[in-house]
Amino acid sequence: MDAMDASPASPDLSVRKQAIRIAMRDRLASITPEDRAARSKLICAGLLRHTSFANASTVMLYMPMRSEVDVIAVALEAFRLGKVVCLPRVDPGRDTMNAIATTTFDNDSMRPDAMGVRSPEDGPRVPDASIDLVVVPGVAFDLAGKRLGRGGGFYDRFLSHLPTSTATIGVCFDWQIVDSIPADHRDMSVQAVITDHRAASSSQSQRPN
Repeated sequence: MDAMDASPASPDLSVRKQAIRIAMRDRLASITPEDRAARSKLICAGLLRHTSFANASTVMLYMPMRSEVDVIAVALEAFRLGKVVCLPRVDPGRDTMNAIATTTFDNDSMRPDAMGVRSPEDGPRVPDASIDLVVVPGVAFDLAGKRLGRGGGFYDRFLSHLPTSTATIGVCFDWQIVDSIPADHRDMSVQAVITDHRAASSSQSQRPN
């Protein structure tokens, strides 16, 4: 890693990112379980119709937090179709995130990782190059595919190591779409964003060949 990669984000960039996080935090906290379920159902339907899901043999999803899109319906359909399903697990010692295979979304088989996100208690690690589709949560997205996460950088580092053949789709509620996400060279974009009202594709996904 060179000096540029190691440098922190500029103060202005950090301030602009934090302003979006604060604006979204209150909105996300106020979403009712009924609204979340209804919107998540529409988003899952969009994911299941997407060609990247149809073509994928291995799909990386996530265990949703209360304020995130519930993608469990996608996991159940992936299981039914015989696809390999994996979930992220943070390794704080290496400041990385790995994909762990799972055969269930049952809470009893999960444990909180270092970030408090549920991940498989047991299961083999799935090589990055084996993943055909990554479904990515976020605090906010824009229609160019730029993503704002919670600030840990784990998804950015993970996505930066994927081959260009891996499809990446961001999911969020439609009001989490903003005009423009402030970003620098370390912030990874996704190839498409699906909400409860639209699907947008981007040619600006930032990943190395």
